[in-house]
Amino acid sequence: MMPTLAPPSVLSAPQRRCQILLTLFQPGLTATTATFSELNGVDDDIASLDISETGREILRYHQLTLTTGYDGSYRVEGTVLNQRLCLFHWLRRGFRLCPSFITSHFTPALKSELKRRGIARNFYDDTNLQALVNLCSRRLQKHFETRDIHFLCLYLQYCLLQHHAGITPQFNPLQRRWAESCLEFQVAQEIGRHWQRRALQPVPPDEPLFMALLFSMLRVPDPLRDAHQRDRQLRQSIKRLVNHFRELGNVRFYDEQGLCDQLYTHLAQALNRSLFAIGIDNTLPEEFARLYPRLVRTTRAALTGFESEYGVHLSDEESGLVAVIFGAWLMQENDLHEKQIILLTGNDSEREAQIEQQLRELTLLPLNIKHMSVKVFCRQALRAARH
Repeated sequence: MMPTLAPPSVLSAPQRRCQILLTLFQPGLTATTATFSELNGVDDDIASLDISETGREILRYHQLTLTTGYDGSYRVEGTVLNQRLCLFHWLRRGFRLCPSFITSHFTPALKSELKRRGIARNFYDDTNLQALVNLCSRRLQKHFETRDIHFLCLYLQYCLLQHHAGITPQFNPLQRRWAESCLEFQVAQEIGRHWQRRALQPVPPDEPLFMALLFSMLRVPDPLRDAHQRDRQLRQSIKRLVNHFRELGNVRFYDEQGLCDQLYTHLAQALNRSLFAIGIDNTLPEEFARLYPRLVRTTRAALTGFESEYGVHLSDEESGLVAVIFGAWLMQENDLHEKQIILLTGNDSEREAQIEQQLRELTLLPLNIKHMSVKVFCRQALRAARH
């Protein structure tokens, strides 16, 4: 059994779920509810709830399922590509939420399995791995923070373990073209050649593609500095998107370049998520579409050409975030707050809801619609007239 890392009051629910997920990716370990209960210092009921929530998260964001074996043990099932992308997300989160778990459990288990499989130590020696990451940093002209260096060294060891076991991600043609077209692909090929020289065995063709994706996902898009061919193409696509929105909405933007820069930062990452089926937090409730129907609809219509160009379909969550960006710049342009409207009501709530929706359809800008009964309105009007 694994020792409890902290008293129950110390670990938050996100920390517990993160340790559960990383344990499931930990090689050579059979994990049951009792394992997670002792690991996180909670009773079996709370552990079961944490496990269920973890399963819902990885299903929603990474199309992975959490299954239970005949012995009560849990395992993550899904494509190799989705599993690696899931670990990418959770391991980075783990360095923020539960670094002690990574140091005391995940890292030793990974190194122990590499040693058990007879993989040459120079492949996963920390000094050599840091030198490799530093080489990538120079080639990409990107400075990696200390936490990113630690993450990459550990994550590359996991990929090495899978590579040695013959487990490699598979890319569809669109994903393949996307990875090959990115700035990081040349560096990824260099990593592949490095492994091939040392291991004296061929590298699967899709492994460099994943390395390119890995490094590209660590890069924060910079609209002022990014100068790769694909970056320039994206900027042109965004200009067409803004033009299309402007025509559909019959609006103008005072600082169109500022809008394009913000859209570039968002859409560069949204394309990665859409192409590789990575979900995002549903931070925009359905209420947003009800409150701003024309803005949401106009954004979705404006995105059709952009989506066609890249062969993707942005989810409602992704397009909703684009709508928020457009809406924020429209508000800035008009330098105003929500328009105030009073909707006089009676006893027909269904008709009143229809009228409110029709009012919201009239403008891309937000409306603050206050419902007030006719009786209250007349009483207030009479009181005001007396004064």
